[in-house]
Amino acid sequence: MVIEEEWDPKPPRKVPDIPIKEIPPVFGRILRSIAIIFIILIIFSAMFGSIFVSIGAGEVGVKFNQFGGVEEDELGEGLHIVPPWVSVTKYSVRSETYTMSGVEGEGQVSGDDQIKALTVEGLTLGLDITVRYRLMPDEVSAVHQQLGTDYAEKIIRPTIRSSIREIVSTKTALEVYGEERQMVAGEMLTSIDNALASDGIIIEEVLVRNVVLPARVAEAIEAKLQADQEAQRMIFVKQKEQLEAERKIIEANGLANATIAKAYGEAEALRIINEELSKNPRLIDYKYIEMLQGQEISTMIVPTDQGLILDTGK
Repeated sequence: MVIEEEWDPKPPRKVPDIPIKEIPPVFGRILRSIAIIFIILIIFSAMFGSIFVSIGAGEVGVKFNQFGGVEEDELGEGLHIVPPWVSVTKYSVRSETYTMSGVEGEGQVSGDDQIKALTVEGLTLGLDITVRYRLMPDEVSAVHQQLGTDYAEKIIRPTIRSSIREIVSTKTALEVYGEERQMVAGEMLTSIDNALASDGIIIEEVLVRNVVLPARVAEAIEAKLQADQEAQRMIFVKQKEQLEAERKIIEANGLANATIAKAYGEAEALRIINEELSKNPRLIDYKYIEMLQGQEISTMIVPTDQGLILDTGK
């Protein structure tokens, strides 16, 4: 008979409680304050829009305060926090272009937007113009307040057209169409830039891309340009021929000088020989005999008064 002993399990060991330090009351108040402020910001953002504004590269933000109007200080590039009652309008301060052209879809205005201008002769020219400009970063708030976001149509476009017509009215058609076009474009740039500087706009470049002349005037100017080119070519040919003639003269002078020098040398040699002969008359006989040596001579006639007897026999 097996007697089973009763199993009495031991109770689990009790883990002692580790006392947790209480959070100081001051930290609790701070956390509650931060939470309340965050909730208020979320509510204002939901009611008035986001308080976080990101200004991209090449942009400036203009602040409009609902209680005070446009603020003078602009927002630069980067992330900014603004009050909910302040709205921000972004403007580009990069180089922009405004084009007026007779080609469809090439400029800001659809259709034929070519500038028509009268020259000093009273001829009507058509000009395709592109103007490169940018806003002054510290004047963008004034542009926003005085002109608004469509400032290009309000001020840049009419100023360009007016200034170009004023400049062209002092020029001939040939000056605008021909080789002086870049100079005329420079005068246009100065005029437009002076007119827009007070509005916070800088003009960087004016491109006269195309000039359309009346048909008969275009033909006359083209003929004149060709005549000028031909005249320039003839001047070049004449200069080339003149240089060639001068070269030949110099060459002839050199040859003449060489001939004179040679003649002078020969004359001087003869003078010296004559002086020597006058001193020694028989020297010529000696030179004559010296010249005959080594030559096959069967008969030789010499003056009898020289007293020379040569044996020519072999």
